[in-house]
Amino acid sequence: MEGARADVLIETLMADAKGTIAAWPWHAARLAHSAAALGFATVPRDVHARVVAQALPGQASRIRLLFARDGGLVVEAAPLDPLALPARARLARQALGPHAVLDSGEPLLRHKLTYRPWYDEATAWLAQHRTDFDLLFANERGELCEGSRTNVYVKQDGVWLTPDLSAGCLPGTQRAALLAQGRVRVARLTLNDLREAQATRLSNGLRGWFDVEVAGF
Repeated sequence: MEGARADVLIETLMADAKGTIAAWPWHAARLAHSAAALGFATVPRDVHARVVAQALPGQASRIRLLFARDGGLVVEAAPLDPLALPARARLARQALGPHAVLDSGEPLLRHKLTYRPWYDEATAWLAQHRTDFDLLFANERGELCEGSRTNVYVKQDGVWLTPDLSAGCLPGTQRAALLAQGRVRVARLTLNDLREAQATRLSNGLRGWFDVEVAGF
């Protein structure tokens, strides 16, 4: 643990024009799990009401929930613009260099914190390359992991597959919903699987599950 730098959990949520957060059960479960695992205060029972109260009436909202180790809770909302399609991604090692590899043994990869130093360079790169939605990372074993702000899926023989958390992945809320619905399966995947996929998708709690073109192959 890196002291105060790992002291704020974050959930980024989408509320529709009616203020409904369809993925709330998975956001709530992840927040509670991480708070308990990392020694945070107990998540307040009224957190759902406090989040929904910030949704913008009559339009989709991007809601940002920040939960501090001492129990402090901040909820912010802003309008959510439509996702520009087709979305495009590329390999992190192509954009940033061969050092852009995740350590599968890093325990904080399994928790969504504001402290995410392994993605700082990717965040800066994406801010300068607006036509790319995300950079996709592999781990030290060459296994496909995730994007800097998304989970990743490849289609093989008509079946959608997503990397196991042991590769070095965040348990995304949309990923959890898709697994619960039986729409995707967990598998050990490599960059070659990504290259040869019938199709590729990304997901996160804000944008859902969507097709993506992977550049650079």
